[in-house]
Amino acid sequence: MTGYVIAAALSCLVGVAELVSRYRDRPMTLLRVPSTWAYVLINGSAGASSLFLLRTFDWKFGVQSPQMAAATQVLVASLGSMMVFRSAVFTVRVGDEDVAVGPSTLLTSLLAAADRGVDRKQASSRAAAAGDIMHGVSFRRAQLALPTYCLGLLQNVSAEDQAALRTAVDALAGSDMTDTQKALNLGLLLMNVAGPDVLSAAVKTMEDEIRLPVPGPAPEPQNV
Repeated sequence: MTGYVIAAALSCLVGVAELVSRYRDRPMTLLRVPSTWAYVLINGSAGASSLFLLRTFDWKFGVQSPQMAAATQVLVASLGSMMVFRSAVFTVRVGDEDVAVGPSTLLTSLLAAADRGVDRKQASSRAAAAGDIMHGVSFRRAQLALPTYCLGLLQNVSAEDQAALRTAVDALAGSDMTDTQKALNLGLLLMNVAGPDVLSAAVKTMEDEIRLPVPGPAPEPQNV
C-alpha cells in the first residue's frame, strides 16, 4: 500500500509543479479551482495505475532484491506514467494547427480548464491590485527603471522570461494607449513575473522617481 501512496504522491507533485509554474504570482489561487484538483488527481491515479500493472505482470527490471525491485517499480511507475500521459499517439492537421491525439489530449483539456478557472478567480483581484499599486505612476518614467529594478530584486528569473518582459514593455511603449493605461498594463506584466508584493515594494521604493508629482492646492484669489 505504501508503494501506491508514494507513486501517486510523486505523480501528483508533477501536476502541482506544472500548475504552480504557470501561476507564480499567486499560486494559492489554484486551491479554489476544481479543475486543478482534477488535473492533480488524474496525475496521481496514473502513477498508482502504472504501479498496479507493473506488480500484476511482476516486472522487476532485472533487480533481484525484493526491496530494490519494489522501489524500482515505484520509480518506473511514477516516471513512466508522466511520460505516457504526456505523449501523443498521432498528430492531426486541423486548419493551420497540429492537434495531438492521445493521452496528452485529456491533460491538455484539463490544463486549459484550470487556466480559465484561475484566470476568472484572479481577474478582479489583479485589476484591483494593479490599480492600487500603479496609481499615479508615470509609464514614461517607469518603463525602464521599474522592470529593471523588479528583475534585480528577483534572483531566479530566466533569460527567456526577461526577454519576453522587455518585448512586452517595448510593445506597450509603442502603443497608442494613454500613459495611465500603459502604466496599468505595465503593472500587470510585472505582477506576472514578480507578484504583487514585490511590485508594490518596488514602486514604494522608487515612488519619488516614477510617480507623477501631486498638484498643489490652487492659489487663493487675492483681493485687490
